[in-house]
Amino acid sequence: MTLHPVEAFSDNYIWVLDDGQRALVVDPGDAAPVRAYLAARSLRLDTLLITHHHPDHVGGVAALLADAPDARCIGPATEAMPVTVQPARGGDTVQALGLCFQVIDVPGHTAGHVAYYSPDGPALGGAPVLFCGDTLFSGGCGRLFEGTPAQMLDSLDRLAA
Repeated sequence: MTLHPVEAFSDNYIWVLDDGQRALVVDPGDAAPVRAYLAARSLRLDTLLITHHHPDHVGGVAALLADAPDARCIGPATEAMPVTVQPARGGDTVQALGLCFQVIDVPGHTAGHVAYYSPDGPALGGAPVLFCGDTLFSGGCGRLFEGTPAQMLDSLDRLAA
């Protein structure tokens, strides 16, 4: 498995996890860099994981699904998405590329924000992986657009656990 950050806009990354043939793409705000990455590596889009509804995380979803109509799109159950998604709620599990992801509710940045956590470290070089959207950054947490400070603190505590 390979995990690769694909640069988008001036300050975002779209994460691509692939097994050499199929790709899982997280929060594709822009289809163009994802299309280029997939084409350069001859990868087939298998799954989209969406953490929240902001345009810089969903702007490329419809175009990518038009390219790969058999791909699955999984996103927060309580947020309005630009396409129909397989709804994900805290406590759910999602299977993709042979990995199991636990869905964690992390409201704060948005009301229905979710994160995806996989403890399947051996497949990923020994480390678990967390796709948390705009809840957690290396320098702090995301802005509060729809949630409260208490919700964000609870979400960060949930991720820490």
